[in-house]
Amino acid sequence: MKQKKIIILYILMLVVGLALLFTKSSPEPVAEPIIVQQPVQVKEEPKKEEPKTEIITVAVAKRSISKSKILTKDDYYFKSIEVKIGSNDKSKYIGDATEIDAYVSKNNIAKDAFIERSFIAAPNSEEYLMSAIKEGNYMFPFKLDEIDSYLVKNLKSGDLVDLYIFYSDDEIAKSNSKNYKEDRIVSPSDDFVKNRIKPIIVGKKILYIDLGDTIDQKFQRKEVGQVQLELSNQEIKLLRTLMTNSTVMMYPSTYKQNIDDGLRLLSDKEKKWPLTDKAIFSKKKQINLLKGN
Repeated sequence: MKQKKIIILYILMLVVGLALLFTKSSPEPVAEPIIVQQPVQVKEEPKKEEPKTEIITVAVAKRSISKSKILTKDDYYFKSIEVKIGSNDKSKYIGDATEIDAYVSKNNIAKDAFIERSFIAAPNSEEYLMSAIKEGNYMFPFKLDEIDSYLVKNLKSGDLVDLYIFYSDDEIAKSNSKNYKEDRIVSPSDDFVKNRIKPIIVGKKILYIDLGDTIDQKFQRKEVGQVQLELSNQEIKLLRTLMTNSTVMMYPSTYKQNIDDGLRLLSDKEKKWPLTDKAIFSKKKQINLLKGN
């Protein structure tokens, strides 16, 4: 009986053991720790600031410039200034000598003032002609021959020229001519020693030089264009009359400034020639009546 109890006890222990074996919960899995990566801090290079200004070259009035003045290198100089990028200053001002030399001033420009494009007019433009000619003066074309091509190469708008007449010395002509008249202009002689040139109009401004569309640059043609001069009414009368029956020549001027009275070297008698108050027909020869057959 005792052994029977012991067997039952073992069976119970076995049953309990098995029961515990199947009912025991499996251990909870241990969660792996989450590793949070810290963001890598990249040091940014400091941004370079874009330049806000730039340096430009501008033309500046060297002296006070009057209206109608044709500009030369003696009237301006260039200096560097700082301006805002994107501003209209760069297009407003002049930065090259080719954009100002021989241009005409449309208004008065103060000394040391920046010269703006709107202040000047380009040669051959309508504004140029309107601004360059002083009131009371006129534009007069002087034709150039091949022998005068050096003028085209060496002169420009605004430069001054003198006009000379080429003639035979009147005292020599008087002694050699029985029919000499006091007011006669004697054509140049074949005798080189007898010939003279005399300035008749001096210090006159070139408005512009017109080469024409068909003139080649080698000056192979007899005519190489014309120089447009600014002359007064009286100067034109004298010059135009002399050109009809004598030789008139042009040379670079001996004067530094434009001369309003270009006839200043002539005597009063010469200045007034060819103007006269005398009657065209004398009273003795005047025809009062014409009768037909």
